[in-house]
Amino acid sequence: MQNRYISLGFSKIADDAMATLGTTVITAMTDNPNFETPVPALTDIQALLDDYRAKLAVTRKGSPLNTSEKNVSRQALEKGLRQLAFYVDAVADGALHIILSSGFSVKSLASSLTVPAIPERLRLSDTTQSGQIRFDFDPVKRAWEYEYCFSTEVDDNGDILWGDILSTTSSRNNIIAPLIPGVVCRVRVRARNGKGVSDWSEAVSLMAR
Repeated sequence: MQNRYISLGFSKIADDAMATLGTTVITAMTDNPNFETPVPALTDIQALLDDYRAKLAVTRKGSPLNTSEKNVSRQALEKGLRQLAFYVDAVADGALHIILSSGFSVKSLASSLTVPAIPERLRLSDTTQSGQIRFDFDPVKRAWEYEYCFSTEVDDNGDILWGDILSTTSSRNNIIAPLIPGVVCRVRVRARNGKGVSDWSEAVSLMAR
């Protein structure tokens, strides 16, 4: 039997259907015992959905500006739902009944899909803004999302004390901030798709300026 995972083809969904999906997911996950601490919070998704619905309604007037604002709002909603979908997949751990209880639709993954490779050539660089560090790495084939964490501390044994795991869908132009100038920042990254998550990359470091 194939593993089933949430379908993330949001860009192919019609505008009205996108709003309906947001409502369905929020309704299904509210007070759902399978999902005690949704990430992002459902209140955040609701705010994105409300903004999208408002801007979608205004586009009926046919203004190019209104359409552009609606598209930006939709992108924000898609990003929020995508992050929520990864949370659901992680909690469900392949259990179809739990995934279906979230309101998301599922798809069968092609058998050729494999766990993504470890991201390579992680690079840190200064930005024009003090207290910021940019990080880039080579994109990973078949990766749906990247997770990263950073640290500015080590313990008494010299082991790195990593912070929370964060996520990004881009391998370029990622920013870590705010950082205290003069502090050494260490970063690592891994790739994720519906089949699983790679090992962490080698950590790289740079002193914030």
